[in-house]
This record gives sequence, structure tokens and C-alpha cells, in this order.
Amino acid sequence: MKKISLSFAAALALFALGGCAEAKKQAECKSLIGAIGPHSTKIAKLADSMTDATPLDVGEKTFLAMSAESEAAAAEVKALAVETPELKKFADDYQTMCAASSKAFKDMIAVAKKVDDAQKSAATNPQAAQAELTKAQADATAADAEMKKAVAPEDGIVDGINKACGAK
Repeated sequence: MKKISLSFAAALALFALGGCAEAKKQAECKSLIGAIGPHSTKIAKLADSMTDATPLDVGEKTFLAMSAESEAAAAEVKALAVETPELKKFADDYQTMCAASSKAFKDMIAVAKKVDDAQKSAATNPQAAQAELTKAQADATAADAEMKKAVAPEDGIVDGINKACGAK
């Protein structure tokens, strides 16, 4: 009879530990999703507010705000106590993505200024400025590609977190 009681107690302890681990994971899920969601929404709204006709000064402020929001998201996720290995990897990947995105947003500001300067120069001296404008436009295309590459992992990270956390 004692053997059965000890086995039952051991099974109960394992079940309780599994329940604690699951509760911890769910708390980490809630924290991680809560940290990422608002920042992601703000960045998306900022990005949606820009068009090809957005003035340089407005675009600069918008990209700076997007960069700051990325950095804030990374800092908030870093401050979380995420220990579940799968969630920890997503948190680390998200921080890496935020750093790359922040840099890409800042690079877009510099390139937009180059294009603007080259366009102004081309307006006054078209032949002399054509090479400068062509280079600036190529730089803008490259910076845009880098920005898209920097933010591309977000959907996969968020989908992975949702899957790991049981969200649909």
C-alpha cells in the first residue's frame, strides 16, 4: 500500500509542477504579448500615415518616432523575465529585429535628405546634379529594401509567440 501511495504522491507532484510551469508560461505569454502589441500598433499607424507626398520634415519626424518606438519595444521586452526557452528565443529575436528596424528608420531619414538635396540641386543645375540624384535615388531604394528586410521577421515572431501561447 505504501508503494502505491508514494507513486501517487510522486505523480501528483509532477502534475503540480507541470501545472506551475504552464501557469508561468502563460504569464510570460501575457507579458510578452502585452509588451509587443502596443508598440507594434503605434509603429504600424505611423508607417500608414506616410505617403510618397509626405513632406521631408514630417517624414523625418515620423521615422524618428518609429525608431524611438522600436527602441522602447526592445527595452520593454528586454526588461521582462522570460525564462521559457521557446518564448525567450522569440523575445531575443524581437529585440534584434527592433534594433535593426530602429537603425533602418534612421537610415531612411539620412537617405531622404540626400534625395531632397539632390533634387534641389538638379532643379538649379540639372546636368551637374544628375549623377548625384541617380546615386541618391539608388541609395533610397537600397535603404527601403533594408527597412523592409529589418521589419520582415515581425510577423513570424508574433505568429510563433501566438502559437506557443495557444492564441489563435
